[in-house]
Amino acid sequence: MADEEEDITPEEKLQIAQHFLLNAPPGQFDSVLSDVKVITPEGLVADDKLDQIARDFNTKNLRIVREGEYAPLVLSKLGEVGGAPNKYLEPKSNMVFTVNHLKMALDGEPSPADGVMDAEAENTRQAVQEAIQEYVADRFVDGTAASAVYASPQELNIAISGEKLNLRNFWSGQFLSTWNVKLAATGPTVSGEIKIRAHYFEEGNVQLNTKKSVAATTLTCDEAGIAAAVKNLIFTEEKVVQEGLEEMYANMTEETFKAMRRVMPVHRNKVNWNINEVKLNANLRK
Repeated sequence: MADEEEDITPEEKLQIAQHFLLNAPPGQFDSVLSDVKVITPEGLVADDKLDQIARDFNTKNLRIVREGEYAPLVLSKLGEVGGAPNKYLEPKSNMVFTVNHLKMALDGEPSPADGVMDAEAENTRQAVQEAIQEYVADRFVDGTAASAVYASPQELNIAISGEKLNLRNFWSGQFLSTWNVKLAATGPTVSGEIKIRAHYFEEGNVQLNTKKSVAATTLTCDEAGIAAAVKNLIFTEEKVVQEGLEEMYANMTEETFKAMRRVMPVHRNKVNWNINEVKLNANLRK
């Protein structure tokens, strides 16, 4: 049988390694990378390929660089400058940073951006940025989350990233949401996506991966009210997701776990849970 098995090609091994790395649980990319290096041939993942994988992981998960005068910096493809894979715009300061994706650290000094992202939308962008910052500060634990608001002609894009890690106690979690705001005279139209990941791995491996797409909603407000209206919509939609998870966990014992259990044991006899009888049987076996 072994002779009939086809060998896995180096390209297939690389794809498998990449899959593991891109799907690493929150805050555990380095740990997964160490394990991948153990089980793959030396040199399989070249340095430039590894840097690309780390970049894709960081931007996919909106990871946050927390060093430097202008921190925090959210790593998002929306913030990539001039097509350069390692240069990112921090919208609040309008500064450009070079990032080492493997080290999750800044590389060199920042430089001013070449003007604002979109002059016509800049005032609205700033107002939305301030509203979202207030929202994040109010709703997330201190130091665990950050946000960024990007502008382009007739639209804004919002990234909210929260990540809390406690690997010493075997858990980590991540809350991400991205929002697109189409600007129009009749009012902004907002759509988005919310993603939540959690990992608990003490004597096991339990992961939660869930996401919700938010359909486009047109808000009724004037230009001065856009920031507050967008903030309120995001709060409402994220609250729905949070309350849905809480309800799921509250009902899990009665619904999920009950459905997983057998109605009767394999031998079709009810189990006698009389504790005295159990103790007696245990003593008789000694």
